[in-house]
Amino acid sequence: MRFSARFRATWLRSCAVGAVIVAACAAAAVARAEPGVSDNTIVIGRSAGLTGSLAERMKPATQAIEAYFGAVNAAGGIHGRRLRLINVDDGNDPARAAENTRRLVDEERVFVMFANSGTPQTVAAMKVLAERGVPLVGTTSGADSVQAFNPLLFHYKASYGQELRRIAEHLKTINITRVALVYSPDPTGEEGRALAKAALEGVGIQPLAVSSTKPEDAARLLAGFATASPQAVVMTALAGPGAAFYKQLVQLTAPPQVFTWSVAGVEAIHKLVGERIRGLVVSQVFPSPQSQVSRVAVEYRALMQAAGLPNGGYPGMEGYVSARILVEGLKRAGRELTRERLAEGLRSLRGFDLGSGDLVTFGPGDHVGRSFVELTMVDANGRFVR
Repeated sequence: MRFSARFRATWLRSCAVGAVIVAACAAAAVARAEPGVSDNTIVIGRSAGLTGSLAERMKPATQAIEAYFGAVNAAGGIHGRRLRLINVDDGNDPARAAENTRRLVDEERVFVMFANSGTPQTVAAMKVLAERGVPLVGTTSGADSVQAFNPLLFHYKASYGQELRRIAEHLKTINITRVALVYSPDPTGEEGRALAKAALEGVGIQPLAVSSTKPEDAARLLAGFATASPQAVVMTALAGPGAAFYKQLVQLTAPPQVFTWSVAGVEAIHKLVGERIRGLVVSQVFPSPQSQVSRVAVEYRALMQAAGLPNGGYPGMEGYVSARILVEGLKRAGRELTRERLAEGLRSLRGFDLGSGDLVTFGPGDHVGRSFVELTMVDANGRFVR
């Protein structure tokens, strides 16, 4: 069959226009594609203290996160996409945390940052993320200053202030009123000092003494116990300085009982003092990983057992809970995934039950999803008992 020259010219022009339209549509689709999201993968970035003083806590947390992501991927992923986690070590250095964040976002093109560690590291990372409009879902920091509302930052744990208020209320309930306050001389410890002082004064307890964990300050404080020994010490210190102070404290003939927050680093204290750790009271912001009645704990242990991994204790439970919250947000965001839709998906969590009443609730002006706090005691073997 033969066509006229005029018909062929018209047909070719139509084909050319069609090709242009197809190319334009393809280009538009590429332009709309969110960084870190492909047809079959979602790339997630994480900067954490995988070495240094936080390493003992970060290892089980990382194992739990990877185990849960692995289980999600084995079940088909999220709307057909597999999760790919890029873990980078910041050694607890804020400058490294900022550089890691920049590299993960600008070079690795991650979709979202997740489960960072440390207060100053989180603050440094958020400065980078704010410039780029990238959300961070979760940080190990419970600092009240960090938990001030930020549209890009979602939290999965109660604040340090909530922990210290729980401790203060307990002391008041059991009629302990003679209390000393000890803090580590770093930004986190000093913020904890202010929060603890406010919590104690809020229930009518005026601290007998306030001291840092510096060796010379601690020595003066402990010398004063000979004439005016408190009934209890509230300690807002991080692992290293907290353990050093505790080692000095237990040298006393009858040391007062110590109450501390969830980030104190019980493992470090137990290594230094052994069975003399018995009686240390620690606030916790996650259910006991050994609980036989908490569904979230039972499911966590089953996950770790299936993955051939040890029960990672409270740090492992934190990693598991953080991963579940991120995954639920991604599910609710839908197949047409964007960062804003992820934020909307997370904000749609209202009373989302992780198991046995551990609820997650975000809102338009509230990105602190959980308020769970309970007190535990440490036995002579360094284990937590309720």
